[in-house]
Amino acid sequence: MVARVAAADATANGVAELVLGRPASARRELATGLLALRAATVAGSRDAVDLFATFRANRQAPVDNISLALDLDAWSRDNYVMLPGACYAGNRFESRFIGYPPLLTEPADIGPHVPPIVTDIPRLNLHQGPSRLEIAAADLATPAVAVFLPSEKLGLILLVDPATSVGRTGISIAESDDRRQASIAASTPCLREGHRTEGAPGPRERPILPQPGTSITLRARLHAFDCEEIGQLTERLFALRKTITGATSRAHTLPFSAAFAVHEARVNARFVPKRGFLALGARDSAYAIWQTGWCGGFGQTLPLLAAGGKESRARALQTVGFVVEGGQAASGFFHAVSDGKSWYDDGFTAPLPPAPADAWPPRAPPYHHPRWHLVRRSADALALLVKQLALLDRQAATALPAGTDNRIDEPPAPIDPAWAKSARLCADALARLWGRHRQFGQFVDVESGELIVGGSSSAGMVPAALAHAAAYFKEPRYLQIAEESALHYFERFVQAGLTCGGPGDALQCPDSESAAALLESFVTLYEATRDRAWIARARAAAHLLASWVISYDAPPSAHGCPPPGAIRAAGAVFTDAQNRTGAPGYVLSSGAALFRLYRATGEVALLELLRDTAHNLANTFPSPMPPTRRPAPGRVIQVCALAPTAPIGSSRTGAWCPRPASTTRSPCSRIQSSPASTPRPTWALSSPSITWRPG
Repeated sequence: MVARVAAADATANGVAELVLGRPASARRELATGLLALRAATVAGSRDAVDLFATFRANRQAPVDNISLALDLDAWSRDNYVMLPGACYAGNRFESRFIGYPPLLTEPADIGPHVPPIVTDIPRLNLHQGPSRLEIAAADLATPAVAVFLPSEKLGLILLVDPATSVGRTGISIAESDDRRQASIAASTPCLREGHRTEGAPGPRERPILPQPGTSITLRARLHAFDCEEIGQLTERLFALRKTITGATSRAHTLPFSAAFAVHEARVNARFVPKRGFLALGARDSAYAIWQTGWCGGFGQTLPLLAAGGKESRARALQTVGFVVEGGQAASGFFHAVSDGKSWYDDGFTAPLPPAPADAWPPRAPPYHHPRWHLVRRSADALALLVKQLALLDRQAATALPAGTDNRIDEPPAPIDPAWAKSARLCADALARLWGRHRQFGQFVDVESGELIVGGSSSAGMVPAALAHAAAYFKEPRYLQIAEESALHYFERFVQAGLTCGGPGDALQCPDSESAAALLESFVTLYEATRDRAWIARARAAAHLLASWVISYDAPPSAHGCPPPGAIRAAGAVFTDAQNRTGAPGYVLSSGAALFRLYRATGEVALLELLRDTAHNLANTFPSPMPPTRRPAPGRVIQVCALAPTAPIGSSRTGAWCPRPASTTRSPCSRIQSSPASTPRPTWALSSPSITWRPG
């Protein structure tokens, strides 16, 4: 492994390089200035070194950019590469460029045992030919790259400053054509080379280059350590994720009680009295009216039944009835989407919101998948429905007489037996699916239950759902399947450092949503069985999930943003490698599994991870905003998560800056789509943002 620095020079090829040998420093006089590279020990760490690359330009000499690279000669395509929040296992998968929202259409791509297929995201090449990806460090959850070399039993973690005095830092990985050598490089300022897919809009605006005579310093910290498996790499990254950027603070903006009051009022304002259910959003399309699982569903009724007022509870019960009475297929799987009149499934057959004229990627042509069902929807629905059935049973058993000090003014009405029957039908459907295929896949036929698209961790909530169903219905068979399937998920995905396919609009791109679901499943199985093996598996899932959580704050600086420090990005969670949205939480998962895992292990770091997300959640609530900046219903607020570059489909990124909801690309209210890509060897990503919309 060799450390190398390069800068522009007035030479034949225009680039001068400097290699760091055994001495801890090296320097070279160039026609344009002085190039230096030095290494320094890191206090308290025996396996880390700080590398400083400095270029001091002559007074009148132009400055381009400098790069600091690690050249690795013992490379293999079997090495594991992670860029937190963007790239897992090198993203070395088959890829398809498909308009938005993407679904598979080619017969060869569809089947229970087809390997994962992703959209055109930044990735290392699965096939022969050039292989290179580049991402701005500020576009990552943690500005780092982590590598596991199994043949060497070696782990490498390179952390960088997300920005320098002259602009943002970029991280790139390039492989030789024979995949026997690789180079991991950091450069500043980051010069992105435009879009990836032919036909996309032209390259985005480049940053202004430094003035002549500027001095640039680029710092990187390298950790090299013995590593037996990917789990040890993710555990080490979890411990190091804040060491370069520093500890994050938590602004005390809104108490949880006040936040819940705002949320309760907002949800009640969306009640649809004619149909008797709580809508998810602005009702501008079926996707903002009702979704079962994934982007909505019983996740909004559970807290209202647990802590809401009398009206909220009554409406939550009506909503559960609305879904159970008409939203379940004969197979036992739940339908996906409703406009209040008709039910639709996951072939995007419900009318989509209109796309802006400049939307990229373009709108996909109509699909012919009317019966495709995203299995995680039924997994989410079952887990939440059984929790609510158990909650209602407890409330009925402990209800106080009317007039006493209790939020429930009258004894709860008996639970409709159809609700328990509905839950059992869904549990049986999932059990049959496992019995037939020994996997839950990603998509099934909603009517027959036959597996259509397999090979992902999308339905990672199923083990938790079946464990809850086993306890509620006293059915040991469900618990047995929960344990078998959870072990399958751990061995095939978590141990491989990859969870994928959770969202229904990103093919099988790596994602955090299924990582959060698997964490919930592993912790639930520990609680159900008291087998400590599930604690070890839950810790591994938590470390992998943490790589998706933004680990530092950067002050927003776009036009119209509040003063620095008003908005905190730390704790936001990237949803997946395609959509690149920093959500305020774990998407239909409370993250409480981290708290329960902390209780089981005593590891404070797990609690701190949850605190970053839960404490800063109030950033996304409209109530603290000045009256002039509060959004109208159905409008979007974007928070500058990490860097003030323009997101797709808008001219600027701003914090607390309302924009029409039509600027988003997804039928799901939480998602904003990413740029499309091109099969060139150099990749670039847009800056992430936190997107908030009522619902």
